Amino acid sequence: MVKRASSKERLQQMAEEAEAGEELKAEKKAKKATTTKKKVAKSVIKREKVVWKIFDASYKEIASFPYSEKDEAFAKLEERKQKKSTTSFFINEVKVPMADDV
Repeated sequence: MVKRASSKERLQQMAEEAEAGEELKAEKKAKKATTTKKKVAKSVIKREKVVWKIFDASYKEIASFPYSEKDEAFAKLEERKQKKSTTSFFINEVKVPMADDV
């Protein structure tokens, strides 16, 4: 048979539980204060430029032109189409990494 606790005993038990809870909070706070922050690596921005590339049907690169020379790229494409009518050619804008000047 379980003995009933008096109100004085219950109050004392509740006070002890509260003290134990406060001690746990203090320990957690102390642990948080001692942890160090991890160093975050800075992301390197990789610069890219757009160029015009002429490809054949098997995706083999035939020629490459800077973005500003769009007219020359299309002229070369038409020249290739006239020269070899059996092979199909196409042109795409392709992003390529820029060379670092540093």
